[in-house]
Amino acid sequence: MHFHLPKPLHGWREFAGEVGIIVLGVLIALAAEQAIETTRWHEKVERTKDLLDSELHDDALSAYGWLATGRCLDQQLNAAESAVAAARSSGAITATAPYRPELDVFTSDAWVNARSLEVTDHMSPETIRTYSRLFFFPTELQSNIVQLHQLAAELQPVATGVRNVSSGEAGEYQRLIAEARELQNRTELAQKILIIRATRAQIRLSAKEMKQAVVDRKAVHGACAGSPDLSLQPGD
Repeated sequence: MHFHLPKPLHGWREFAGEVGIIVLGVLIALAAEQAIETTRWHEKVERTKDLLDSELHDDALSAYGWLATGRCLDQQLNAAESAVAAARSSGAITATAPYRPELDVFTSDAWVNARSLEVTDHMSPETIRTYSRLFFFPTELQSNIVQLHQLAAELQPVATGVRNVSSGEAGEYQRLIAEARELQNRTELAQKILIIRATRAQIRLSAKEMKQAVVDRKAVHGACAGSPDLSLQPGD
């Protein structure tokens, strides 16, 4: 009598081979899909970084232009301070040059979009840290500029002149001037740090851009506008 091994054993081998091929195919497809997705995110990150750098460049240029008028703003506040101080004895504020801080715009839209669209999730921790530190300043500066313009509006009567000024009113104007001076100093410091850190991140202003910014500010403010000193004082 002859015995034959059952054929199902051979069939199971073929089945296992077929399953293996299918599994391998799925793994290859998943790996390919992952590679494509990684490439897409890499391209998206690079495009986003270009947008971030462009926005920071514009913010740094606005900061440079604003700093170019720093001496003008100091002169305006000094004149207002002298006029108010004199009013304590004369009872009247003599009209002075108005305090006119520039209404420059500082934005961080690209950074907000990068975070909301989760592009930052695909950036390195160092890159995220760099941009996060840089974009702190535009947000802060935009708020400061708005506050300075509010203070300028409150100081407008000093520019036009005021009669019959009481000691209390003169004191209030002095408080507003001191507040504007302190906020202006903070704003200028933030602008300098923004420019310096942007430069370190390879986001640089060209000599032509800086020269044109000064020319533009001189056209509005006169000879008091000029190339700003970007150095930081000890303790800054």
